Parts: sequence; structure tokens; C-alpha cells
Amino acid sequence: MKRLTGLCLLALLLALRMTGNASAQPVEVLHYWTSTSETAALDVIKSGLAQKGLVWKDFVIPGGGGESAYAVLQARAIAGDPPVAALLEGPTVQEWASLGFLASPYPASLEKSWDAVLPQVVQQAVKYKGRYVALPTNIHRINWLWVNTDVLAAVGAAPPKTWDDFFVLAPKLKAVGYTPLLLGNEPWQEGTLFEAFLLGMSDAAFYRQVFVEHNSDAILSSRMQYILERFRALRPYTGRPDAGKSWTQTIAALRQGKAAMLVMGDWAKAELQQQGMGRQLDCVPAPGTASAFIYGVDSFALLHAEGEAGDNKVQAQFAAVLMSPALQSRLAQRKGAIPPRRDADRSKLDRCGQASYAAFAAAEKTRQLLPSMAHSMAGTQVAREAIFRVVSHYFNHPQQDSGQATQQLNAALQALQQ
Repeated sequence: MKRLTGLCLLALLLALRMTGNASAQPVEVLHYWTSTSETAALDVIKSGLAQKGLVWKDFVIPGGGGESAYAVLQARAIAGDPPVAALLEGPTVQEWASLGFLASPYPASLEKSWDAVLPQVVQQAVKYKGRYVALPTNIHRINWLWVNTDVLAAVGAAPPKTWDDFFVLAPKLKAVGYTPLLLGNEPWQEGTLFEAFLLGMSDAAFYRQVFVEHNSDAILSSRMQYILERFRALRPYTGRPDAGKSWTQTIAALRQGKAAMLVMGDWAKAELQQQGMGRQLDCVPAPGTASAFIYGVDSFALLHAEGEAGDNKVQAQFAAVLMSPALQSRLAQRKGAIPPRRDADRSKLDRCGQASYAAFAAAEKTRQLLPSMAHSMAGTQVAREAIFRVVSHYFNHPQQDSGQATQQLNAALQALQQ
């Protein structure tokens, strides 16, 4: 046999490469994960899909809460040209399933195996009429207080266990030039702080009455008015950043030692670590919420596709990758979360991840697992936006009294139920 010349060898390698690319199946996925840590998490999924011969095709719609993404997805779905999958969360999953857009191509035996390893609240988030219509990939704890321990040490303080403790500590921090509590200008960040604050100033039952049941008696109560008034008292200690800053830019002040504390889900930890924050970052429950776990569940839904015989196989492979215990373990480490599957390896989670898992297990036993309003788990997107609008206006306009705010909130939420 003649030895291949350099030119022939190059031609052969190019042909093999083209053959490989031709056989790879593109999988278009709509999502809104754009931060450094979120991109790192996506790399885990992309690598898993590549091992199955699938190529992730980004369909990125920026926007932390997903509102813009859902609008674009709706247009694509109505036009009959949906992506293969989309990042959906909470009741939005059931809304899309009820309209017939979501696929459930999983055999009963596979769904039964998922039932055995997924917590009940996760199953409720991704099922419709008893069938899985989305694939859960992460569980986030929303009610974390992230602390720069060097800043607190500078004033000889420990993290506050209650909001009363915070109001004692905050003036001391502010007096020496620190921002006591970071808060961005985006409504979802105000909403995240508000739901943790309300829980810390009340209890799990009141939280459910307001955010899940939209109970008028609770919303119009003197208790709710007092909580709103105390919530607005936080504003002088938040050091609001310039409008237009992303959440990743806002939280950098914690890493830089300009701010002391931040209330946000554990994706903030992943992002701060990506930014280079190390030993000075600590995690404690948001004041008054140690026994509760406000949760968010990331999930990807498969959409009905038309015309291609290979679609069912692609969907099955996509599901196999996302529901792999090994992948969920790696993904949780990158995203700062905990894996939904109970059989996923948790040994490599960091200290905060281990604490989050323990808190989830404890809250599950005491019925203090609470769906996040701010992160699309507790109600419709329209209800969420109504709460954001009322709370943000009240927080930023001191001339409005709490009674007016509760009346507006109740009117908006009751109108949605008619």
C-alpha cells in the first residue's frame, strides 16, 4: 500500500470531519442564562449532549426573569416553528402544557423511575395532568443572605438573625462607608428581597396566603401594612446602583468589599465565585427565615415538533442527558444550586450547597418549602408582574402610604382571578 501523501491525508481528515458534523443533530434551545456562571452551567449540558451526538444550538433571549424569552417563544410556537426545548419555570410550565405546546414523549416506566427520586414539590412544578412535561435540572434556595465576612468583621458584627438585628447593624455599617444591603434597580431583585423580608417578618402560612392564595384578608391586613412599612425602611441602607446595571454588576460590590450583605438565590454564590470571591463569602439564611426554604426550580420543556422522524429520538436523548444523576450533580456545582434528583452525588457540593440540601430536607418535613413568587414558582407571570409593580412603586415612592399599597395589590390580584 502506498503511503498517503500529506495532501491526501489532509483531504481524508477533512472528509471525516465533514461526515461527523453532518451526522450531528442540532438541538435549538431557548433560554435566558447569560451570566458567566450560567454560561459555565450550560457548558455542562452542552458537553453531555455532545456525547449523545447532539449539538446545542443557542436561542438566547437576555433578561433575568424570562419575560422577554416567553414572548418570543409564544410567537415561534404560534407560527409552528418552536425550538426543540425551552427554559420554563413553575406555573408557566402548566400554562404552556394546557395550550398543547409541550411534549411528553416519556414511557410510563421512565416517569415512574423519576417519581421515585424527585421531591413532590419538584414533580408538581414539572407535571401536567400527571405527566412530565418539563425536565427539572436545579433547585435554588432563594432566601439566602450572602455576607462579606471581612466587612462585618470591620465593625465587629455577626450576620443578623432577625430583621430587627439588621436595623440595629445597618446604621453602624453605613456610618463607616459600607452599603449594608445590596439591592439592584430591577423589579425582580426588589421582589426577591420583599418575599424574603415578608417571610422573615411573618411565617410560612402568611407567605402562602399572600403569594400563593392571594388572600384578601391577608393582603389588606394591618400585618401586611406593617411589613410594607418596615420593608421601605430598608431603602436608606440599600445604596441603589445606577439604573441599567445588571445583577452581575450590582453584586460585584459585595466581592469588592463595598457592601456587607445581599439577599438573593444561590446563583449569586456561583457568580461571585466566578468573579473571584473566595473565603470572605459566607451564606446564612435571610433574617427570620432559617426554618424555611423558598425554592425555585429550573426546568427545560420539550416542545411539540412536526415532520421529522428523528424528533422522538432527539427528545429521548435530550431527556436522558438532563435527567442523568451525574450531570445534575455537576450542573448544581456550576449553578450554585442543589440537584433535584435525590440519588445525585452531593459529596462535591461546597459548604453552602450542603447547607442548602440540609435546609431543603428539613423544610420538606415541616411543610416549610415555599414557592418563590419572585422567581415564577408561586403564580402566573401576570400576577408576579402585578406584585412587582405595586411593591416597587411603594418602595421607591415615600409619599404613598401602606394602606394605599395594600388596596392596589389586592385589587390587581383579585382582578386576575375573575
